[in-house]
Amino acid sequence: MILLNIFDVKDMMTHLLLAESFDEYFLEEAVVTTFAKMEIMGRRNKEWYDLEENLPEHLYWKEVKPVIYAYIKGKKTPHSFSISLKAADETACRLLGGSQADRMLVGQGMKFLLHFRFERGKLSLVTGTFYENFTMDKRGEFAWDNGVKKLLGQLKISYE
Repeated sequence: MILLNIFDVKDMMTHLLLAESFDEYFLEEAVVTTFAKMEIMGRRNKEWYDLEENLPEHLYWKEVKPVIYAYIKGKKTPHSFSISLKAADETACRLLGGSQADRMLVGQGMKFLLHFRFERGKLSLVTGTFYENFTMDKRGEFAWDNGVKKLLGQLKISYE
């Protein structure tokens, strides 16, 4: 797990809310505070959908980001927000490097997270991992941290 302070807040927000950069991630949770607090839990309410639809358990970020954007949009920046995203398995494999070893990490139940936090005009990104099974092996965590740094480089986002 690493904490990255994002210098290019406006550019990062563009990637998060307008571009397709994070569309294939799943939403774990979003909490946005403007004039009131809005919370969205990422689990899909399957009862709302037609029975024949085969959808993943969590909402894709691309399904939720228009709602978040509409809530944030305005003359004032939000007071704060936190958005937690989980990488889909294919996305995680690609960010890890795409090797057979990377696919094994994902296949063994390792999950990869991005947690964006905006407060007092500053934006940070915390990487995270969790395991379905206990392991002492930290290679997956280190690979995820490096993959996220590469992703930010590809998006031309500077950080410390």
